[in-house]
Amino acid sequence: EPANIADIDPDLQAKIKARMTEVGMSVSTADFETLLTTVWPAMLKMKRRDERYAQARADAFTTNEGRIYLRELSIDELPGLTTPETTAVMLSLCEAMGMPVNFIAPAFGFQKNIPYPDEVRLRELIAAQWVVCEKFSVSIGFHSGSGKSASNYRIMGEMTGSQLEIKTSGRYTYEMGHALYASTNETDQTLWRDWYAFTVDLAVAGAFASDEIEKAAAREFISASFETAPSAESLFASPEACHVALAELDPHPDHVLFFEYNFLYVLAAEGRAEKAALGDHSPAGYRQRARFYSISDEARLAYSRRVAAYIIFLAETTGVASAEACARATQQLDGTATYAEFLAAIGPTS
Repeated sequence: EPANIADIDPDLQAKIKARMTEVGMSVSTADFETLLTTVWPAMLKMKRRDERYAQARADAFTTNEGRIYLRELSIDELPGLTTPETTAVMLSLCEAMGMPVNFIAPAFGFQKNIPYPDEVRLRELIAAQWVVCEKFSVSIGFHSGSGKSASNYRIMGEMTGSQLEIKTSGRYTYEMGHALYASTNETDQTLWRDWYAFTVDLAVAGAFASDEIEKAAAREFISASFETAPSAESLFASPEACHVALAELDPHPDHVLFFEYNFLYVLAAEGRAEKAALGDHSPAGYRQRARFYSISDEARLAYSRRVAAYIIFLAETTGVASAEACARATQQLDGTATYAEFLAAIGPTS
């Protein structure tokens, strides 16, 4: 529930408005109060967690280097595209609450694993946000950043001077799927088959959900998994018909339904494709997670190489590292034949 504006410290509100004026930004009173009351409960939770984390680091480390940490504020799930004014209010609020952030993640309209189609518009959106971020000495975090085109990433790097963060967590469970799919180890193959079946079951359940948004999204993911999809009438005639149609597909990590649902398997209690089982932090959830710790060295190497190759790609396209440095890293990666060699290559040298 939103807070009541009268319950938010007037002095804090005044500090936010003063900082906005200082950086040359303004919003209407109505917009300011709507935003502030909407985010206030979450910001109070963030403040409590920040204090606990700061104390934990103070207890664990004696040096300033050990006690320093980075903060990121995610505002990409607020309604609509993020305006520069919203970004300025939120950065001012963080400063006023004594927890200035290093990264802020506005909403650019990104979808996971889908390139941004209008690069002129992308430049405009990033430029508008970067003007604000520079005034606060903050970098941009690009959420839903996986699966963009090389030219998308180049624009992100160019517009921010390579001072950026890209959230690509969705990519890494997908890469694990590829590693298990290609493995010759039977335990890996069993995990892969169970994992793929889970995504199919979850997608079909979503395709017949009562929530219209969930249903529409699931049906889109299922249809996109076919090179030539059956008619919607036949594909979604019933859950059974949908399962029969999907059984005709060769299980593959590149199917859209796998990409969209795969991450939910990691903490699904006993691997069950049920909403009540998802995100389970009980022993049942962690037993499921432990399956991924027991994969073969063959799969570990394949996974590590794929992730490393993707990070090299991001580093080069965003300008974080030079093309020459990325070429050297790629050459070394390509020459790594075993998982033990991979670990030795990234470990400290004596």
